[in-house]
Amino acid sequence: MLPAWSTIGFKEWAVTVAALEKGEQVVLLRKGGIREDGKHFKIEHEGFFLYPTYDHQKQELVKPDFHELYDSTLIDEDPDLVHLSSYAEVTEVFETSDDAIIESLSDHHIWTQEYTEKRLHWKPRHPLTVMVLRVHTLEQPQALPVMESYVICKSWVEFVEEYPVGVSTPVLNDRRFDRKVDDLKSALGQTASA
Repeated sequence: MLPAWSTIGFKEWAVTVAALEKGEQVVLLRKGGIREDGKHFKIEHEGFFLYPTYDHQKQELVKPDFHELYDSTLIDEDPDLVHLSSYAEVTEVFETSDDAIIESLSDHHIWTQEYTEKRLHWKPRHPLTVMVLRVHTLEQPQALPVMESYVICKSWVEFVEEYPVGVSTPVLNDRRFDRKVDDLKSALGQTASA
């Protein structure tokens, strides 16, 4: 059951948030931002608003099939407001340092292979975190002012006030979500659910 309110956002490229909200993918790959505590990523919350960001987002890092989706996100770009339209729950977490695993995940996300390999090899002593997300679209999206504390290069954002999660709908029904997760686990060499 989702909370009624939350103060937590998770920063991710606007195009990736759009892909998650359309059910194109259920996975995020993360090493961490420059300002992360300890300079590497850790999962601090199991539920959060998806906070779309345009920092570091580049069309050439997205597969050509998703360039139109990328372009559509630029319409909403506003340096003074952030639009929260979805809430996500972390359902499973994996870690990997294996190039073959990253290659096997290629069909499960919108990023180019070159980009995911670069993510994997950045700070090679730390594994890449693979997060499986169940995403819910909000019936009442929120537009909130961007505060100075939100713009630093960190994954997690704590908002200055609570915002309602309210009524929401899973992007994928249970059957479609489970199938995507099973396919993802197969790519990771994990056992699929029964």
